[in-house]
Amino acid sequence: MTTTVPAAPAPAAPARATPAQNLVTLGLGWWLTTGIFVDGWAHNRYGESLETFFTPWHALFYSGFLAVAVWVGWLGYRGWRAGRRGPAAFPQGYALAALGVPLFGLGGVGDMTWHTVFGIEVGIEALLSPTHLLLFAGASFILAAPLVSSWRMPAPRAAPAGVVWPAVLSATALLSFTSFMHMYLWGLMAAPQGLGYVQTRGELSSILLTALILAAPVLLLLRRFRLPFGAVTLMYGLNTLLMTLMLVPGEWRVPLLLLAAGLVADALLLLLNPSPARPLALRAFAFLLPLAVWGPYLGGLALLGLTNLSLELWLGVAVMAGLGGVALSGLVVPPPVPAEADR
Repeated sequence: MTTTVPAAPAPAAPARATPAQNLVTLGLGWWLTTGIFVDGWAHNRYGESLETFFTPWHALFYSGFLAVAVWVGWLGYRGWRAGRRGPAAFPQGYALAALGVPLFGLGGVGDMTWHTVFGIEVGIEALLSPTHLLLFAGASFILAAPLVSSWRMPAPRAAPAGVVWPAVLSATALLSFTSFMHMYLWGLMAAPQGLGYVQTRGELSSILLTALILAAPVLLLLRRFRLPFGAVTLMYGLNTLLMTLMLVPGEWRVPLLLLAAGLVADALLLLLNPSPARPLALRAFAFLLPLAVWGPYLGGLALLGLTNLSLELWLGVAVMAGLGGVALSGLVVPPPVPAEADR
């Protein structure tokens, strides 16, 4: 007599987040993002006078984290009630957020302990302390969840608004957090003077790094989606507004310039239709995207007499920023590899 052992039930597949769930995550994630910029503004304004961890700025920041942490936990609980276990309990893309929540929490406890023992950091130390880097990593994992969720949706490149816009907003939040962590190197908030080799090298290096940070999320999104008109305008406008309010309150020309650059980039998307299937168009867009930012920015500074950079220098740096965009596009959409290379 043969005994048949029943097959073990297949593990339940991860659920997909709905557009509404992604939007809730984004709303709470932007609460967290706004909080970090307000906290950065307070550090820049009050400096050494901040002598305690318990400030209104930290309250805004950490309450945003608490809200999004509870939400992510609720999504995981729903999956667990449906019979899914482990990372599969969370919607697709949200296992990253599930990792980010305890990582951020660890950074928060460490940050409070660090401030209690060593005091409040001032200047660059406030960005690069180990606990703050943990907070940055945890927040990035949380904010990336809607992007990963939308990326994995079974939708075409010209995805519905409920798929592509959460991805754009998630990428904008990641761009803003990354910009925040590089505020001391942010090339859009200072006019390079070119008064010496060492100073000029540092100023122009900041511009090139900022150019790469701004171009990277746009090119990454183009790897998966056909971006709707207004996507780059939103990304660049919102990110620059946050950076300006934090670093140079009252400045209006730079946000206006980035809004215009975003509109130019959106028009180029319509004109060139860049995609992995059209690599030449993608490379052209990747070159023109930084050029649309840095050509007018540096040229405007020169025209207004706010920089001592020569025509050759500021125009050359703008072109170098464009070439950096081309290099990034080669990483996002590399050229095809011959079949023989896999043997």
